[in-house]
Amino acid sequence: MSESNIIFSNLDVDQIQPNPFQPREIFEKESIKELSDSIKQGDVIHPIIVRKKGTNFEIVAGERRWRAAKMAGLKKIPALIKDIPEERVLLESVTENLHRLDLTDIERENAVHELWENRDDLGIETQTELARMLGISRLRISEDIEAWEARHTFDLPRDVSTRTIARTRGLEPKLRKRVVEKVSRRELGAAEVDIVAKVIKKAPEPIKRELLKKKPRITPKMAESIVEKLPTKEEQEAVFKETVQHRLTEDELESRIRDIKISREKGVSPIVDRQIVIEGQWLVNRFQKPISDLLSINPEAFGELDEVQKDEIIELLKKLDETIRKWMIQLKEVKIVDMR
Repeated sequence: MSESNIIFSNLDVDQIQPNPFQPREIFEKESIKELSDSIKQGDVIHPIIVRKKGTNFEIVAGERRWRAAKMAGLKKIPALIKDIPEERVLLESVTENLHRLDLTDIERENAVHELWENRDDLGIETQTELARMLGISRLRISEDIEAWEARHTFDLPRDVSTRTIARTRGLEPKLRKRVVEKVSRRELGAAEVDIVAKVIKKAPEPIKRELLKKKPRITPKMAESIVEKLPTKEEQEAVFKETVQHRLTEDELESRIRDIKISREKGVSPIVDRQIVIEGQWLVNRFQKPISDLLSINPEAFGELDEVQKDEIIELLKKLDETIRKWMIQLKEVKIVDMR
């Protein structure tokens, strides 16, 4: 029987044995129990794939279905019998599981790495050839091999995806591990890894350290804006310090960067000697919304408050009045440089 010939048969479940090259590492009992209950209701729909092994058969793909069939008490299971050489068993098994989306990231990484390590036996010379044989992209092969090597070199967390690890490529080993661990601890979103990795490669030390903190005071997007839109390390560090000190929002930071860009185009020094940061549009924007909200309140609604609520609002208004008086005094004393 050649590899191209396939025979369909209903085989005794006891004639079948697991595949020692099975890429799946985990067979969750609850998942198999659910599949077993489904099989009891409607039998095994998709046949498993096996190859002849002595007087019995060895599973190439479909071990989960075989386990569930045994749990359901089936005596026979539909199977496709293929003639597969020993050195190609893992390749066939990985291919079947990949297209059924049956492998976790780590299981796939392990399998792809093993295939790549044994590429001479398979007659494979390039990752492109391996990708073609598995029916997946060349990029996925590269990421799987990269992630496998990184996990085993740096002892990276198992719960982080292949993509996340691949996106940290190019970082220094210690920094790479810290970024991946932040994703594992849910301190950093997987979608933000690209930005963080790119920023860390070129950012000044203060920004790098801040991004790697448990609770950074700037977002990856803000760090990216500082590093990408300000040409000098001095400006980057100055604006970063200002952003942290005055707790600028993303919009306020963008306004600040625009101010610096405009001043540079006009030949004006972007560094402003000031006691309080009031330059640029960002501070005006910060005042506008809360003031607009306050002015929109209908005073007639005060009549709907009980005494406790009235006292609470009066106290808040007193604090607001006191703060506004302080701001007005400081505003009159501050040296203002219009950079726009």
